[in-house]
Amino acid sequence: MNDLLLILGDDIKINTPFLNYIFKSYILKFGELGDIKFIDKNDKNIIENIINLSKIYKYITIFSSDENYHLIAKILASLNDDLLEIKFEDTLTPSLAINSKKGSFLVSLNDCDINLVKANPLNKLPEFLIRKNNLDLKFYIYGFKFEDVEAVFKEFETKFNTEISITRYSNFIIFAKAISKKFSDLNGLRDELLNTFINRVIFEENLAMFIVNRLKNAKLKLSFAESCSCGLIASKIGEISGASQVFDGSLVTYSNEIKHLWLDVSNETLNEFGAVSKECVNEMLKGVLKTTGADFSMAISGIAGPSGGSEDKPVGTVIIGASSTEKQIVEKFFIKGDRNYIRNESVNIAFSLLLEVGSEIFLN
Repeated sequence: MNDLLLILGDDIKINTPFLNYIFKSYILKFGELGDIKFIDKNDKNIIENIINLSKIYKYITIFSSDENYHLIAKILASLNDDLLEIKFEDTLTPSLAINSKKGSFLVSLNDCDINLVKANPLNKLPEFLIRKNNLDLKFYIYGFKFEDVEAVFKEFETKFNTEISITRYSNFIIFAKAISKKFSDLNGLRDELLNTFINRVIFEENLAMFIVNRLKNAKLKLSFAESCSCGLIASKIGEISGASQVFDGSLVTYSNEIKHLWLDVSNETLNEFGAVSKECVNEMLKGVLKTTGADFSMAISGIAGPSGGSEDKPVGTVIIGASSTEKQIVEKFFIKGDRNYIRNESVNIAFSLLLEVGSEIFLN
């Protein structure tokens, strides 16, 4: 990780709503959170810590309360053999700062860009001044037709001197990678993507990691009830470091008997509609939420093949759902491909439905 968010002052640390506002603002600007560290203003090693961190990270954003802002400004100026001057009426700023705005300035130390930001819970955060010179940008677009996105990207390639490759991640999600030509800066493209697709663009290479990080920030948990995917969702989430903070466990319920015993899917539902039905997956979602106490759940039941299909439910028929404690989506899909493709595509679609169910967490 090249980014560090350094939080200075207990008054910020203990103010959870304001801290979440800081994190959300940072994600909106840069697409993801970096590492997070808290530091005490009375730390005797504060100068040494800043020096050491500047040798580890490429970008550091320091969020300081009003009372500590001038202290850190003095430290950053002294480390660069610089002097402070008053700018923007009341803001002390190093005279050699790379950039400065009211309540925010940018300096460089050991080839690390450091942005000091005055963080006052009663005011809007000042402008972030770090500009990352990215040579490639990976992201997802959610909820748009492939053809429409492809047409927009052709215009962007010319406008921002980039090459953009796109692939279908699932029925609902497109994965894209932009590569700059002649070392052109991709920050302009990032801003244009945000303006065009608003909250339907996700700047992350790994969607499972994005989901885990958003749930961690919101202190929410996730669980799954899987049949034909046989634990594949749990495996993808379990690959992410820190998943234990959002994932306590899930249930693989392959047989009808286990669906009934573990998830309380009624025998009436199983007998009348079958395991591969919206009615069954609806009860699977409710059952896993009840069993695990999670905030979100996903469920999959289908026919991955190559055998087991019928005229009414051919191979590739998959029922996929996602649920929160307040909202639920269950849809029927027909997925063409071999067994592995059907199972993996089912998981990708499940992630897509989760984004929609939890849009206030994932898409804001």
